[in-house]
Amino acid sequence: MQIEQKSIRIIDYEQQHILIRETPEAFEAYVAELINHISNNDSVREYKTRSTETEVIGSILNLCANQADGNSVSLKMDGVASRLLLKEIVAQERIARTRTNVQKGSLIQALLFNEDSNNYSYLLAKIEHSEWVDDADFTFKTGFSKDKKTIWKSCLFDLPDLNATEFYAKIYSNTVAKYWNDDFLELNEMTSDESNTTRAFKAIDATLNQNFRGKSSPDHTIIRNGFISYLKNKNHVDFSTMVDAVLENYAPVDSDIKPEKIQEIRAKLLEQPRKRNFDSQFSPVNSAINARVKKVYNINDGIDLKISGDIEDLSGTIRAIEENGVRYIRVRTNNDTTFRKFHY
Repeated sequence: MQIEQKSIRIIDYEQQHILIRETPEAFEAYVAELINHISNNDSVREYKTRSTETEVIGSILNLCANQADGNSVSLKMDGVASRLLLKEIVAQERIARTRTNVQKGSLIQALLFNEDSNNYSYLLAKIEHSEWVDDADFTFKTGFSKDKKTIWKSCLFDLPDLNATEFYAKIYSNTVAKYWNDDFLELNEMTSDESNTTRAFKAIDATLNQNFRGKSSPDHTIIRNGFISYLKNKNHVDFSTMVDAVLENYAPVDSDIKPEKIQEIRAKLLEQPRKRNFDSQFSPVNSAINARVKKVYNINDGIDLKISGDIEDLSGTIRAIEENGVRYIRVRTNNDTTFRKFHY
C-alpha cells in the first residue's frame, strides 16, 4: 500500500479552529503503521455513500482527480477537516448537558494506492494527541506517541472505480457517535442495528446451544444471562469486547465444564460476525433482544418457568436446591400478590 497524499489537522472544537501540522518523512512510518492497524481491524461496521455529491466523498473524488495540483489537494483536505470541526462543535453543544465531551484529537487523512489491485482507498482517522512539557524551553507542546496509537474513530473508503455512483466504507468507532458516520461522513449503514442485534443474539444462542448440547449445565444459563444483560445495558456494542467481557475470565460453576471448554466457546463466538454476516459494532435494539430472550423451563407437570429478560442477580434469584431427596427450584419474588397466592 503506497501513501499518495496525507495530512494531519488538530481539531480544536473548544477554540473552534484547526491547527495544521506538517508531516515530515519520519512521520511516514507512523502513518503506515496506523493504516495497517486500521485496515486489519475486525471491529468495524459497513456503510455506503448516500450520494457522490455529499461533501466528504465529493472532496475525496475531486482530490483523486487532481492529485498533481498540490494546492487543490490541500484545500480539499482542509475542507474535510473544517467539516469535522463544525460537526464536532454541534455535537458538543448537543451533549454538553450530559457532562460528556467529544473526544478531542487530530484528524489524519491519507490517499492510498494498492499497486497489486490497482485501486485507491482513502483513510480518515480521528486519533488521540497528547500534551507534554518540552524540557528544552519548558513550553507546552502537543503531538503523538510513537508507541501509543489510540484510534477513536476511523473510516476507510474503498475506491475501486472513481466513476462509480456508490462507494462503500468500513467504519470503526469506540463510542456511539452518530455525528461521525451520519453528520460528518453522511453515510448509510449497510445493516440496521435491529438486524445486527437479532443476528448477534441468534449467533450467541446457537453457539451456546451447540457447545452445551447434552449437558444440563448452570454455566449455559449463567453465560446466556451474561450476554443478555450486556446487550440490554449498553448503548454501543463491540462484539469481541462483549465476548471477552463475559467469557475471558469466566470460571465454570459446573465441575464437569473445564476452563478450556469456555475458551473454546469464546473462540467460536469471535468467529460469528464473519460467519453469520453481521457487523462487529452496533447499537443494541431492545425490542430485537426481547423477541428472542424468552426461555421456558419445564418445572413439573403443569408448571413452566418462563424467563423473559436479563436477571441482575441470577444465583440469588433462581436456584436449584435439594431437601430430603426432593428437588426444588427456589425463585425469589418481589411481587406481593403472587407471594400471597402461594403463601400456604
